[in-house]
Amino acid sequence: MNAQIPVDRSVSVATYGRLHLGFFNLGADDTRRFGSMGVAIDAFQTALTASIGPQSAPLDSWAAAIVHRHLAALGVQQAVNLNIQQAIPRHGGLGSGTQMALAIGVALNHLFAHTLTEAHIAALHQRGGRSGIGIGTFVQGGLIVDGGRGPNTVVPPILVRHAFPQDWHFLLITDNSRDGLHGQGEKTAFQQLAPQSAAATQAIQQQLLSHGLPALIEQDFAAFSQFVGDLQAYNAEYFAPAQGGLYASQGVSQILEQLKAQGHRGLGQTSWGPTGFVLLPTRAAAVALQMQLLARYEDRPALGFIVTAAINSPALIEVKASVD
Repeated sequence: MNAQIPVDRSVSVATYGRLHLGFFNLGADDTRRFGSMGVAIDAFQTALTASIGPQSAPLDSWAAAIVHRHLAALGVQQAVNLNIQQAIPRHGGLGSGTQMALAIGVALNHLFAHTLTEAHIAALHQRGGRSGIGIGTFVQGGLIVDGGRGPNTVVPPILVRHAFPQDWHFLLITDNSRDGLHGQGEKTAFQQLAPQSAAATQAIQQQLLSHGLPALIEQDFAAFSQFVGDLQAYNAEYFAPAQGGLYASQGVSQILEQLKAQGHRGLGQTSWGPTGFVLLPTRAAAVALQMQLLARYEDRPALGFIVTAAINSPALIEVKASVD
């Protein structure tokens, strides 16, 4: 055992889910693709504690593989006890995989006094393959815009980080009857989907710079909502052949189309879904819509409606050292 690491030392990490609001570079230009925008949200959390010693409770194979891979990369042979108190639901489009990998990796880094960066941790665990949003929200919180992947990209670079307005809230629409596309299915879909047109890609990139980001900074709710809707439409057209329609869940799709008909603009699906979202100007407006939908769909128990705000702070890391 390494005498420099006290056996009663522990490291706790808490991090949040994220909404992937969409890619803005789905065109045919292979020099750089998959630039994207997303935001950290407070509705879901991954929280865990790592300490030295034998595993006190069984880990699922997914988390155990992350621990094994990370310890091997650090050259550490000591036993580690990982206690996962909370975990973001998997395969819902909420960034569960990246947040778990980063939380475990950062906890082990601190436990053994190593200095791998979050980017290196993500690459080690094969996260950030297309989007850097989850890495950016872990490190900084708030709204993130990444630069996608170029020929020499390790993980997508963060281009913009900005605080998300505190008054604005999202209403999430979940469907626990199905998973979003993931794993090999996701990889196959990206290989088979044709690129978006150059004209559509250039248009959404221009909108990001001239409308989306200025509206966010000036807290222009209507203009930002319109941009999110346009970005989602650009993505939905691209992903429709792989997911059987504009959205992965028919139930979520039905609700989003109804909300669009009612005049809501900032809505869509996070990643491959099935989770959908709609942006509202206040918490009160989000709760009111939540109550309406809960009443309307009380006979559809697979559907859920969750009000969430953005998180403008990074993941919380707490190191507890031994006290003599």
